[in-house]
Amino acid sequence: MPEGLTGSLAQLPLVDLLKMLAAASQTGRLELSSGLDLGDIYLHRGQVVHAEAAGDWGEPAVARLVSWPNGQFRFIPGEEAPERTVTRPLDQILAEAARVASERDAIRRVVPSLDIVPRLVRRAPAPTLTIDASDWEVIALLDGNRTAAALAAALAIDDFEAMRRIYRLKLAGLVEFEKPHQLAPASRALAGPQFFQALHTAVAAAVGPLAEIIIDDCLDALGHTRQDFPRDAIARLAEAISNEITDPEKRVKFQQTMLAMLRGQAA
Repeated sequence: MPEGLTGSLAQLPLVDLLKMLAAASQTGRLELSSGLDLGDIYLHRGQVVHAEAAGDWGEPAVARLVSWPNGQFRFIPGEEAPERTVTRPLDQILAEAARVASERDAIRRVVPSLDIVPRLVRRAPAPTLTIDASDWEVIALLDGNRTAAALAAALAIDDFEAMRRIYRLKLAGLVEFEKPHQLAPASRALAGPQFFQALHTAVAAAVGPLAEIIIDDCLDALGHTRQDFPRDAIARLAEAISNEITDPEKRVKFQQTMLAMLRGQAA
């Protein structure tokens, strides 16, 4: 396997890449990135032995990484895993990841985004209802104003788990969704000129004199200008810019810089 093998997950999906590395009995670290999301999968003699992504470890991390529709990868041969969190064979791991991906698709067809506002229906869908305790936690917080994202934050669960619980309540006929245009517009804090100065420095370090053009093109694609760009959309802008950086090392450095800036914005 060539040193520093790199490529695009859009052209070579992670499932196919893992099968290729397994067939070649490779040992090393598969470094993955998609926007600001980062992950690693370690292989030993063709078997996945460890994975981590966005706070997940082991097989849940593999399932999360396999769900990425696009991104970049780099394989570093010979790098050993710091620990072993995966024990099942690769084919079983990929089968489970496919099941999880199918579940995610089904949920997203019913709960399309974290911006929806679930509320209790006025009439019970059946004389007798049985729900999970975890779903009752969601019902207890429904006030007609909280979005799915706000529910996730209030319950201290990840976004997808919140969508899963809302999905179950929707299928049970217990909740309905407010449409986004029915919601009162909320005031959104702006990123501001100081942010864009720091952003230009970070982008210029990665792409040189094209920085201004790339920033403006990505802003335009998101439907904003520098003057009206909201602070809560910084992560989306960073992801769009990251996808324009072709050098893997510069892309990772840019992502790390943006993560630090996002933490600073949140502080």
